[in-house]
Amino acid sequence: MSLLEICARILLAMAIGGIIGWERENSNRPAGLRTHMLVAIGAAVVMLMGELSLETYADITTMDPTRLGAQVISGIGFLGAGTIMKEGATVKGLTTAASLWAVACLGLAAGGGFYEAATAGTIAIIITLTIFEYLEKRFCKVRQKGLAMDMVCTDISSTLINIKKIAPGYDVVLNDVDIAEEIGEDRVLYHVTSKFGFGKSSKKVDKDGFTSEIKRLDGVSVTKVKDL
Repeated sequence: MSLLEICARILLAMAIGGIIGWERENSNRPAGLRTHMLVAIGAAVVMLMGELSLETYADITTMDPTRLGAQVISGIGFLGAGTIMKEGATVKGLTTAASLWAVACLGLAAGGGFYEAATAGTIAIIITLTIFEYLEKRFCKVRQKGLAMDMVCTDISSTLINIKKIAPGYDVVLNDVDIAEEIGEDRVLYHVTSKFGFGKSSKKVDKDGFTSEIKRLDGVSVTKVKDL
């Protein structure tokens, strides 16, 4: 195998990881552009190692060049698990975990010289992550009664504790929380995006009252409230 062929396969793997990673990056997923590129490149290099090893030791062994690739497919799970855990208490990040696993498989295809399969797989994954995401949101999403709230606070622990104390009085459940930290020169601010669900037994929910109580908490500034 020539150096040009090796470089071509690695570059294709980079492109595959970059295309899929860019979509995940734009969707604000925990594993984005560089993560997907690294996974694809690593998988391609592993596959190249298997193929080159077979060529090098063809006279003294009958080794299977795909054995190294098989370890990539099973071993990539640790990254996928990390993206799921990153989302907190709710089960999210499964799509990104699946995209990482798929990118590893595409990297193996590129490293093995199966250009058509690698290219077709990339197109199929991009279609799945974009067009089918729209269709899923448009037709499959079950609308639930709830409230989304963006706020800024100085003490994240006490804020969440106080919210959980207030919520039961309005038959409200805290379903999801995303927290971003902003470190300033003299203090740390926390940007919190929270989603609340209202109990099925609630005939009429006092959204204004609940929001007002949140706004009265010390060190909390509510920046946006919208219905779900």
